[in-house]
Amino acid sequence: MPSRVGKSVVIAGGGAVGLCCAMHLLRRGYEVTVVDPGEPGDGASGHNAGLFSVGNCLPTSTPGVIRSVPRMLVDPYSPLAIRWPYLPRMLPWLLRFIASGRPAQVERASVAIAGLVKQALRAWEDVLPSDDCGGVVIEGGHLLGYGTDAVFAKAAFAIETRRRRGIDMRVLDADGIAELSPILEGRFRHGVYIPRGPWADPRVLCAALTDLMVSEGGRRVAGKVTGFVRSGSRVVGAETTGGRMDADVVVIAAGAWSKSLTRMLGFTTPLDTERGYGVDLPDPGVELPFPIISMDYHFGMTPLPNGLRLAGTDELAGLEAPPDYRRADRLVDATKLVFPELRTHGAKRWMSYRPSHPDSLPVIGRAPRQRNVFLAYGHGHIGFTLAAITGEIIGQLVSNEDPSLDMAPFRPSRFRLLDRR
Repeated sequence: MPSRVGKSVVIAGGGAVGLCCAMHLLRRGYEVTVVDPGEPGDGASGHNAGLFSVGNCLPTSTPGVIRSVPRMLVDPYSPLAIRWPYLPRMLPWLLRFIASGRPAQVERASVAIAGLVKQALRAWEDVLPSDDCGGVVIEGGHLLGYGTDAVFAKAAFAIETRRRRGIDMRVLDADGIAELSPILEGRFRHGVYIPRGPWADPRVLCAALTDLMVSEGGRRVAGKVTGFVRSGSRVVGAETTGGRMDADVVVIAAGAWSKSLTRMLGFTTPLDTERGYGVDLPDPGVELPFPIISMDYHFGMTPLPNGLRLAGTDELAGLEAPPDYRRADRLVDATKLVFPELRTHGAKRWMSYRPSHPDSLPVIGRAPRQRNVFLAYGHGHIGFTLAAITGEIIGQLVSNEDPSLDMAPFRPSRFRLLDRR
């Protein structure tokens, strides 16, 4: 480990992104403190499908999305729903979301996402020691399953976009899917198989990553960052629920709560929350060989050591509305359409907050107004996948190294009109 460079870093947020930022900064010799109010994996980092989505290079908004908006407003069980009371607050985000579905915008976003995704597994391997918490990761592939010809036909644009981005995949018919595993025979008419798409229990991985960070000299403090201490154009400390912490560098990686922190520094981005629902089944009666994403019903099924995880559906309702667990129950109902033998005894429902920008791209970079504040948030559906490469880039930027990727698509200033003057 390199000698300490004598600079202290406070990271607001102890999810997967914040922890990976911490690891890269520790290994560059910084003194790192991660501030987070919950236990490791309590937030969205521990409540997702647990899938390293290396086949995902598409933004959420794609051509034709505007035709889906009426359904979002009237059908509470659609894959993406909007609660009526939240619509006025959500409208600016929604209009940007629709605009991001224009073909040229989608093409640019897919290039940017693919650039990160193609580095994702290599970056995780750099963070995780193979003989420690790396053992939490299960190697293998995952399947996007299409139950009908009509749904598969609608996927032509997504499949072709993946081809253009050079994503490693195999397009299969029903017989090809059955060859992957006998349990899949007759379940889907079409499939896209990602041959190297590992997975993990995300909460277990976050806990292991926290232990690794502490073992390498980092600190984790339970609490919230509530403000910042500024001196001119620099932030010299963070106010927390446990008191002030002096800092030479601050990293904001607080997921859905990052917007409130950046506002304190005089700028913001159009960050909002896609509330994702899930169900953990301890005795599902179904042994899947690898994760499966049902493209008909827009959710994932991930086999974990302690059972089966169902995750998916999005709800636009902000951070304050109570959960609507009927959306989690919909996941169970949809799974039974594919696997009628599913057992649900002991089911545990949950909801998480996915921090999302309307263009589906994260913010990664230096804050527009404070040269020693760095931003890493807004990863939407693939924050778990992109945590390690994001941490690598933040480590490079803090250390004044050239980043390993073109950072222009992820710059905070792409939302310049939202800066408060």
